[in-house]
Amino acid sequence: MRRTIGMLAIAASLTVAGCAKKTTVDDVVNKMTQSLGGVEKSASIQDQVSTWDSNAMVMMDGDSSMTMSGVMTITYKRPNKIKFETKDPDGNVGYLSVFDGTNGWFYVMGPTGPSLRDMSPAEIQETTSLAETWLDGWHGYAAKGLKLALMSDSTMNGKAHHRIQVTDRFGNVSMNYCDAQTGLCARTEADLTDAMTMQKAANVMTFTDYAAHDGWMMPQKVASYDAKGNMAFELSLKDLKNNAGVADDAFAKPAPPAEHPSEHPTEHPAEKK
Repeated sequence: MRRTIGMLAIAASLTVAGCAKKTTVDDVVNKMTQSLGGVEKSASIQDQVSTWDSNAMVMMDGDSSMTMSGVMTITYKRPNKIKFETKDPDGNVGYLSVFDGTNGWFYVMGPTGPSLRDMSPAEIQETTSLAETWLDGWHGYAAKGLKLALMSDSTMNGKAHHRIQVTDRFGNVSMNYCDAQTGLCARTEADLTDAMTMQKAANVMTFTDYAAHDGWMMPQKVASYDAKGNMAFELSLKDLKNNAGVADDAFAKPAPPAEHPSEHPTEHPAEKK
């Protein structure tokens, strides 16, 4: 009799374990949405301006690198308008990316001085997907033409992370690592178009030290790395304002930059890798 009861208890426990709910893509999406601030909070934000301390690493001849310091301002406005602008300590623009929801432009500082060009079709696609998910993340992903697949979990820094493969409607694929406990994105891997070479290159971005700003969670630090693990840039959040009253003309096509050959972002002594 005792043996029968014991066998029944084991069978019952196995049945419960077998019926335990497995994590789904929607579980991960819903948790991330709530962790960021929720659907209502996201919908209430019509524009957002964030300011970051920026350190960009530029590879020199050989194995040395140079650090360019400045301040990056990221300006977003619904629907799908986004601008990135980096200025050096003297206020000179070193990098500018503007997207009005349909068309986009790059202003970059090259070897021969500043230049302005239209975004390529590949860059338009990448920036469109970025703008569409800037605040809402993956909430309503099907309506955005996104396909999400839950892969096997991964461990980073001793913590479990859900891996989500995202394919946008243009066919661009990224792998994303979401902290299983907090629900927040910690890492993204994707092939992105380099603004200087206009070629696709492997890119890794990390997002750390999340904190609430006006009811919205933001990473305090963002870093970008190339395929070899070399840091491309790092950002540290200084300030964030929601519903700042951003005008549409903030995303108009920029005027061609004036050339200032003697003005360059702050350069620090080259350091060996």
